[in-house]
Amino acid sequence: MIKKALSYLLFCCLLLCCAAAQADVYVDQDPPEDWQERDLLRLTVFRTGEGDAMLLQAGGECMMIDGGPFKYREKLRDALIARGIDHFKYLFSTHPHDDHIDGLRMLMSYDFGVDAFISVFPQSNAYENQVKAVRVINQKGIPYRQLSDGETITLGDATLTVYFWDKGTSINAKSAMTRLEFGGCSALLCADIIGDTQRHFLKSLDAEVLKADVVKAPHHGLTPFVTEFLDAVDPGFVWVTNYNNDLVKKISGQLRYRGLPFKFSGDGTVYLECDGTDWYIYQTLKQF
Repeated sequence: MIKKALSYLLFCCLLLCCAAAQADVYVDQDPPEDWQERDLLRLTVFRTGEGDAMLLQAGGECMMIDGGPFKYREKLRDALIARGIDHFKYLFSTHPHDDHIDGLRMLMSYDFGVDAFISVFPQSNAYENQVKAVRVINQKGIPYRQLSDGETITLGDATLTVYFWDKGTSINAKSAMTRLEFGGCSALLCADIIGDTQRHFLKSLDAEVLKADVVKAPHHGLTPFVTEFLDAVDPGFVWVTNYNNDLVKKISGQLRYRGLPFKFSGDGTVYLECDGTDWYIYQTLKQF
């Protein structure tokens, strides 16, 4: 009887260890020789200054998670065309601020194919940038899909689960946080959530939802991580969608204090790739 009990305890411990395991994260290191032959998820964080424009590719499908400010519209268009991309499964707007949604509006204007425009905000939202985007959506006949809190979508073999705080007091507070999973790899994309939203998620979400291998810093690093939130995520890498300047000194100090590797996409496009087991991350400085 004692032997069986010990065996059961050992089995439970092994399960807990497996659940707690995270993917390995390699920053500025060469991947294995066969890396490009593997089934990969690729997340490209474009150099759009203080703005979000991220291309996600998996299983032959692709989507944009925000599109950056209007002034980068042509650079974004040209970068996508250079990658052979002319069609998206989704254009995902985390919230209708110009530095996130204007680039998506322009991609639709440039006649990229789009299966659906998705957002946690209703199509009827009266915010000026949303109205402009919806006008193009209607002109192009693109379906608009409003996601609910906790809803999951797929891209190839990747899953994205969207969370938002509908009682937030601002557009940023209500912006959509996304959990991305691919095999044993995970990422948390924090959009422009503020401190109150981070505290809300700490109370409302299970710990495993927040824990991730890599994380996009909230609100371009202008809003630092709530200490307990960063503790819960426990990432191996952080990227900040901003320039490395005086405005982000607080979050830079926060990350350095913890010994966390990080990069600023405003200084050059950041590339994150994973095979379901490992992440390899690098940056092309001063390049879009």
